[in-house]
Amino acid sequence: MLMIFFAFSIIISLLTFLLKHKTLTNILPKLFLSAHIAVSFWALFKINQFDSIYYKFDALSVLLSFVLSILSVTTFYHSYLYLKRHKVSVEQESNYYAALMMLITAMTSAYFAENIAVLWISVEATTLLVSILIFYEHTEEALEATWKYLFICSVGIAFAFIGILFLSMTAGNNGITSLSSSKLIAVAPLMNPLWLKITFLLVLTGFSAKMGLFPLHTVAVDAHTVAPPPISAFISTTLMNVGFLAIFRIFTIVAQTEIIHWVQNVLLIVGVLSIFMATIQLQRVNHFKRMFAFSSLEHMGIVALGLGAGGLGYYAAILHLIFHAFTKASLFYQIGQVYQFFKSYWIKDVSGYFKLNPIGGLSVLLCFVSILAVPPSGLFVSEFLIFKALFVNEHPIVAVVVLALLSVIIYTILKNILHLLFDDVPTGLKVDALKVNPYETISQFVLLSLVIYLGINPPIFFTDLINEAISVLN
Repeated sequence: MLMIFFAFSIIISLLTFLLKHKTLTNILPKLFLSAHIAVSFWALFKINQFDSIYYKFDALSVLLSFVLSILSVTTFYHSYLYLKRHKVSVEQESNYYAALMMLITAMTSAYFAENIAVLWISVEATTLLVSILIFYEHTEEALEATWKYLFICSVGIAFAFIGILFLSMTAGNNGITSLSSSKLIAVAPLMNPLWLKITFLLVLTGFSAKMGLFPLHTVAVDAHTVAPPPISAFISTTLMNVGFLAIFRIFTIVAQTEIIHWVQNVLLIVGVLSIFMATIQLQRVNHFKRMFAFSSLEHMGIVALGLGAGGLGYYAAILHLIFHAFTKASLFYQIGQVYQFFKSYWIKDVSGYFKLNPIGGLSVLLCFVSILAVPPSGLFVSEFLIFKALFVNEHPIVAVVVLALLSVIIYTILKNILHLLFDDVPTGLKVDALKVNPYETISQFVLLSLVIYLGINPPIFFTDLINEAISVLN
């Protein structure tokens, strides 16, 4: 099934890129989205079955694939609005959609990859494809951010590659020549602990560029700032999920060994440092998209804490990852609408949004209630469970330090959002000329409703999938 989908996606993307026909540019992405949704549902009914020797439909990949399907639909919708506003040519529109479809295809490959080498190749493909979209506006800032993204992600991928080589060598010493995750998990207790420690450190460092974690988190911040808002939404959600999954695959291997507690301590340190860096940088931020980017750094740090805490934290980490994806995507979609009023993302230039666009202002307010993990947000549930895991598993100092840092983050973000929503409208802004399509905000309300519903009353199949995903860790 996946091979058929990959072939179909490549053909659709090539047709979109080469033909550059207005009608086809409208039709082909819809066919692609339908195919991706079909793959997600197919995978749901094939849990724990191999699609080929390189791909497997496991619970975590199915969850993340559904998140990708949902956000692909909303991202294509907001991309359509973005391209329409900018009055781009058919050629530019075709290039954009072709790159976006190939990016989604590469992420799908990464999600379902059972072989670590295929996962690595898929992650590298996402780097090249998202770079095209970061540079889409062809500004000087976009060029700088694109080269920075390519360079740092390539360095990260190189670190991860070396880590995988170490993993391959220590597996080979135990008679395993394949990089199949299931085979590596089976022989993990026999592997050299020192080599596994080196493997995990290199992989964590390398894929931190994708997940947006300390230490290679800076690359994602600049990419968020210059990319079109729908692409920023993807970088901060589904692409970060790719980084998480890559780290999680290696984590499930080392979790079978005696070094698991050492690895969890590393994750706790990385999580705290990520939240600390987000706290520091948010004090200096003067740009809304950069503020959202540092917020993502904070939330990825919280996810790392969940893995580091263990036990209930495993469940909460995946829950947090999903809720963050829906909420942060909503924020980036909405900030694109904010830009239409103020023609700026700078905090000093943007205020009085609630007066100008009450529906959009309500969306911003609800988004920030959710992203700050205030009830009834599902992020409140996942954060509560992570802190519970920290206390239960005897990490009270980590919990207290993180709570203090989060208090500072909440104050900083809340101050900027109150300015955005309720301060006076900037003088000189031509209010009468401002128009907005109220339908643009529907997707944000739908995504936020999902976050609330899944947090308060999660369906049994949803919790079963998460429990199945973490069963190998328990």
